[in-house]
Amino acid sequence: MINNTKNLHDEKIKSLADKYESQGFRVLLKPKADELPFYLGNYQPEMIAIKDGSGLVIEVKNSLNRLSVDRLQALAEEVSKHQDWRFLLVTLEDIEAKSLPGTSEQLPSWQELTDRFFQAHRLIENDEIEPAFLFLWSIFEGILRKRAIDVLIPIERFPFIGLLKHLYSLGELSISQFDLAQACFEVRNRLAHGYIEKLNPQVLHDFDKLVRELLREWINESGITEKLAVLKKRLAKYDQIFNEIFALEAKDYQTFNEIVASELVNIDTEKKEEILLNIKRSFQEKGLEKYFNDLQHLTDESYDSSITVESNNQQLNKNQVVLLDKAQIALDALQTKEQETIINAINCLENFPDCSVLQIANLSSIPNYFIARQGKYRIIFKFKPEEVTIVDIVNSDRINILYGSLKEAKT
Repeated sequence: MINNTKNLHDEKIKSLADKYESQGFRVLLKPKADELPFYLGNYQPEMIAIKDGSGLVIEVKNSLNRLSVDRLQALAEEVSKHQDWRFLLVTLEDIEAKSLPGTSEQLPSWQELTDRFFQAHRLIENDEIEPAFLFLWSIFEGILRKRAIDVLIPIERFPFIGLLKHLYSLGELSISQFDLAQACFEVRNRLAHGYIEKLNPQVLHDFDKLVRELLREWINESGITEKLAVLKKRLAKYDQIFNEIFALEAKDYQTFNEIVASELVNIDTEKKEEILLNIKRSFQEKGLEKYFNDLQHLTDESYDSSITVESNNQQLNKNQVVLLDKAQIALDALQTKEQETIINAINCLENFPDCSVLQIANLSSIPNYFIARQGKYRIIFKFKPEEVTIVDIVNSDRINILYGSLKEAKT
């Protein structure tokens, strides 16, 4: 039995190595410490795969049993500190997927999960309870797997029960959420395997509430994490400035400070202070406290300016803008730059109907409903005097699916 398990383990490693090499990766099996691109202590991965400046550190396990996922999460966090590198855990029990681990994720985006959630609600509204439940289940699993990737817990390919237990054990789910998910899993199995299951409306209600809560909470956290990751990548470019700091002229420090100050404006205060502290230490090590003081002044000035602009905008508002839950979830799911663009468009609607910078059409089939175009996105909103209600935010590919044909729309 032991030999058979070892054979399966070795075959899995060989199969993975062959597949990565067929896709142009350079693969190293059981790399020694001096073969690793960075220090990982005493840890020796099963393999590393490198291609075009990015790489994967891969661990292969036979079973989910007795896995120390918290230790593997620590490894994943360490690997993620190195740009374009990722830690992967592969087991013999992983769910089947067409994609090669780490090369092209086949999970839907947060935006797509949000869209699917509201499509499931259409089924509920039409009293198609069982299809709605199964659709919600697929969304729920997608949410859990996306969350695992976002928080660097390398379990996104685990079978559902293993995925659920590890997310609970690492504090991502409460005991009540865990119990509800287990109960719904039993219902899902009976439905999926063809058995007649009379769904209790309360079960569907509770499950729907759980999916909604996790979707909203984790999209918000994902957005913050993404913003910090973007900032980290941008600031990483200036490591070379720190490494060669004595060679810089005064104008170079000024440029550096202006860029960093502009990046820190929209970061939460606690994280901003952490970043500034690290920069301060770097300047102090070089005996250049003066330039950090200039940076601190610029940062405070930028923050005060952002408050002033916000305050002035509030004074000029003609309409109160309200975002429904659906719109807020959709907004939170957007990439950072897209989110900023949509927020700017929404701010323009504070002055609607005097909003010439946006292309706006009214939906003739629904009184007082309008569609504002911003790039590939459409902002669906309702207008009444002094109030704009943002109903939804969708991309142009999904607008027909969610709202039917827009051929009736007229200027």
